[in-house]
Amino acid sequence: MNFRKELSSANNELVQKQSDEIIEAFKNIKKALRCKFEKIAKQYGFTEPQLSVIFHLYNTPSITLNELSEHMMLSKSTVSGIVDRLAKQGVVTREIPEDNRRIVKLSISEEFRKNNDICTMKKIVLSDLITNSIRKMDSEDVEKIICGLKKFSLLLNDNDEEQL
Repeated sequence: MNFRKELSSANNELVQKQSDEIIEAFKNIKKALRCKFEKIAKQYGFTEPQLSVIFHLYNTPSITLNELSEHMMLSKSTVSGIVDRLAKQGVVTREIPEDNRRIVKLSISEEFRKNNDICTMKKIVLSDLITNSIRKMDSEDVEKIICGLKKFSLLLNDNDEEQL
C-alpha cells in the first residue's frame, strides 16, 4: 500500500513538473513572438497593439469596439485608446449606422487601404514570425513540433468537453 502511495506521489510530482515546463515554454514562445511582432510593427510605424487592431479590422470590417476588444482579449478601454490613436492617424474610421445610433462600427479607412497592402503586411509578419524561424530547422524536427502541438491542442479540447 505504501509503495502505491509513493508511486502515485512521484507520478503527481512528475506531472506537476512537466506541467510547469509546458507553461514556461508557452510563456517563452509568447514573449519571443511578441518581441518579433513589435519589431515588425515598428518597421511599419505602428506599435504591436496597433498593428493587431489593423489586422483584426482587415479581417472583420465594421466590427464594434466591444467585439474588437473580445477578439483581441483586451479591455474595452485599452482597445478604445488604440483605436483613438489610429483614427487620429487616419488609419481607422468610425461609422454610426443610421438604423442604430447607439453603436459605432470600426473599419480600416479607404485612404489607408489604398496606400497599404494589408494582406501583404500580414504575410510578411507571419513569414518573419514563424517561417524564418523554422526554415533553419530539420524538417523532421518541425514535424515533431507540429505533431506535438496538435496532440496537446486535442488534449486541451478534450479536457474542455469533459468539464462541460
